[in-house]
Amino acid sequence: MIASIAMFNTYSGNYEDASEAVELKGAFLCTAEDIVISYLGFDPKQQEYTDVVASGSGSRRLYLRARNITSVEALTVGMVKVDTTLVAPCDDHIRFVDHTTKFPIGEDNIRLSYTAGWEIEQMPSVIVVSILRIATLMLSETGGNIGLTGKSFADNSRTFVNYSNYRKYLQPLDSLRILGF
Repeated sequence: MIASIAMFNTYSGNYEDASEAVELKGAFLCTAEDIVISYLGFDPKQQEYTDVVASGSGSRRLYLRARNITSVEALTVGMVKVDTTLVAPCDDHIRFVDHTTKFPIGEDNIRLSYTAGWEIEQMPSVIVVSILRIATLMLSETGGNIGLTGKSFADNSRTFVNYSNYRKYLQPLDSLRILGF
């Protein structure tokens, strides 16, 4: 999991540690993580993608289905293996190092293996906090609640209603989304 139970306890202020409560918190965190992954369009945990087939665009950049690309292990264009030292990984794409070589236009003409994503300890905080916010909203809705919270001020009290529309919690992730596929 990207966010731990300890993080969730601290963020939510709920330190209940009965086995059922911990199990439920874990389920909320997993569900919130799935919502974030679905919204991003990729799993942000570091992993190797293999036998990916892509379509060339005729440019020196090839956009991929993940972020934080750290290495390219294998690359085949058409039927020709390409030396991986000739390409440089970037945030969401790879590019040829020299300025003249391009990925040829074609459909499903590029096969590659690459590593992308972040290690859990290096995960962008915006992803972690989004997961914690969604999981905390789920926790507040347990037992038939609709996510009511209250705050007392010196002059009056306010009640805040949160709904299961996670859009406002996901919006900060917009700059990390993969939209082109």
